[in-house]
Amino acid sequence: MNREQKESFVQNLKSIIADNSLVLVFHYRGMSMTDMTDLRVQSFNSGCNIKVTKNRLTKLALEGSDKAALSEFFDGPTAIAYSSDPVQLTKLLTNFAKNNSNLVILGGIMDNEILSVEKIEILSKLPSLEEIRAQLIGLISSPAQKIASVLTAPSGDLARVFNAYSNK
Repeated sequence: MNREQKESFVQNLKSIIADNSLVLVFHYRGMSMTDMTDLRVQSFNSGCNIKVTKNRLTKLALEGSDKAALSEFFDGPTAIAYSSDPVQLTKLLTNFAKNNSNLVILGGIMDNEILSVEKIEILSKLPSLEEIRAQLIGLISSPAQKIASVLTAPSGDLARVFNAYSNK
């Protein structure tokens, strides 16, 4: 990489780090190209992004930012995963790490708070935004269905009584 490419890389990383609420750092040492491609495809399909980083340039990009504490994780072959949906990203990486021992999650940062591996696993167990929406809609529509069934029950009982009298 020449100097201009490095400056462009650092500027790109600065914008990525500033624009995303969650950034996770992981080691990918020993992962095959097929595994890495599979991870990238899964991340793309879930709306997340993966970027292989250069440690020195990433530390330069983090300097002076509100997420500068993240620089402690950059040692060895690292990559970052970033997204604005924290649950989806954490689920993706933890599930992939369970199936592939070469992917090691080091930590991350969410809204200027450093996340340990344990916190990342807790985040991954939360329901996704779509699941929460479905539960909320179910809770909201449930009382309306119960009210409708209670209101129609007396008329149904009355119809059965009339039917019984007509059969006599």
